[in-house]
Amino acid sequence: MIAGLLLALFLALPEGAAADGRHADPQLEALLPATLGGVVLIRESQRGTDLMTSNAVFDGFLASLNKGREDFLVGSAYSNGGLKAAVSSWQVKGADSDKLFSGFKATIQASSKVELSISVETLSGQKVTRIGDPGQLAQGPIYAYADGDTVFFVQTPDRDLAKEALGKLPH
Repeated sequence: MIAGLLLALFLALPEGAAADGRHADPQLEALLPATLGGVVLIRESQRGTDLMTSNAVFDGFLASLNKGREDFLVGSAYSNGGLKAAVSSWQVKGADSDKLFSGFKATIQASSKVELSISVETLSGQKVTRIGDPGQLAQGPIYAYADGDTVFFVQTPDRDLAKEALGKLPH
């Protein structure tokens, strides 16, 4: 279920929209790495109002911040190949950083069928929260942190790729 929520938010487009139309915020995309593990990544972004998915947990997350889909942007950097990692951002315009990050963690947990472990770690000099132990999430643990009104996160089973990605994100 967690992978379904994240995938739906990354890839949901209105009917008939082309993938090359997923560039709602080039500045947000530019904050994400262009390469990871020697692989060139596809960088995209979408406005919350362009997401065609309906998800009560996600909408509740925004409501808890007194925000709506018009305030939300999602950025993603991924490979169509065999790279087992994706780098993403959830930006909620004007959101309080602490409330945003708490809501993000709660949203990820609420989207999972199992209780996810949560721990604080330092990778590439960045203090991050790891959500999920290896094996708890189909696509690997999520390494996340908030910077202002944006949550940046990496999902991968490969800790070295997580370190590399986090080292390329804003601090």
